[in-house]
Amino acid sequence: MSSPIRIVHIGLGPLGQMLGPYLTEKDHLQVVGAVDVAPEKAGLNLGTAYNLERPLGVTVEGSLDAAMMKDADVAVVTTVSDLQALLPTLEQVLNGGLDVVSTCEELAYPWVAEPELARRIDDLAKANRASVLGTGVNPGFLMDFLPAATTAVCRNVESILIERIQDASLRRLPFRQKIGAGLSVEAFRKRVRSRRIRHVGLTQSMHMVASRLGWRLERTEDIVEPVVARTDVRGTDWSIQAGRATGVNQTGRGFVDKREVLTLVFRATVGETQPRDHIRVFGTPEIDLTVAGGINGDVATCSIVTNAIPVIHRSPPGLRTMVDIAPISAF
Repeated sequence: MSSPIRIVHIGLGPLGQMLGPYLTEKDHLQVVGAVDVAPEKAGLNLGTAYNLERPLGVTVEGSLDAAMMKDADVAVVTTVSDLQALLPTLEQVLNGGLDVVSTCEELAYPWVAEPELARRIDDLAKANRASVLGTGVNPGFLMDFLPAATTAVCRNVESILIERIQDASLRRLPFRQKIGAGLSVEAFRKRVRSRRIRHVGLTQSMHMVASRLGWRLERTEDIVEPVVARTDVRGTDWSIQAGRATGVNQTGRGFVDKREVLTLVFRATVGETQPRDHIRVFGTPEIDLTVAGGINGDVATCSIVTNAIPVIHRSPPGLRTMVDIAPISAF
């Protein structure tokens, strides 16, 4: 049996903590280092940081050092959504020769939105014979990779509608706060203007799909609006008055020759009555796929990150995306 892939995990916030049990239950993976900048986490046993009932032979460090990278093969980075903010960490781990799997949404497909940064990361990865992947459930799978793969059976494609409608009542508190649940409409719109409420990644998803279909998008739109409660809405640990936001509705549109060829609808609200993941391909043949109830985003994100590690570790050096690596599957 081959040796396990050795991992250094950077970022132990809510998502990083959820990811921990997924990483530690696989025999082919071994977490050998962990980093978080929060002072209260430095010095913790990693089992404690992951909320496990058993200790692990790893202590959480406050910063990444050369010795830690020397012992690892892959860095799993669950820190920020912004690619520019992620860059210093990427540079450090790539210079250490580590492959990277990250949940940074803007890393999922930066070739069009951030071409200079994309080339810089690609060059650095190749120089260090390392591979880099940004992934997650969205962007990374449901609104880009899966729709693109669905078109494999089509003779031609005219346009695609992609919808992700979620009941945020089932998601963790930070997610409900992220979508503005409970805010007044005025406060919601203020946070939209400051970019504190938005689903990061719709633009990247549109360009990822377009790249596989040979479409050059001349223009994209990304519109964020509140979903407003018509009546009082209550759950087990939350309540929202009528007239306040229950969540976000975000629409991405991509145009070719002034025609809308991609429509992406991301809606996440507490109390959503018809959650679903839906793909409709208009072409030959026409395809209409629906996952009733939708896919749990937390479980899916942790799973795809974990399952991507062996694939990216075997991938050619450079900045990779979900549409140019070997297919990922549960292992």
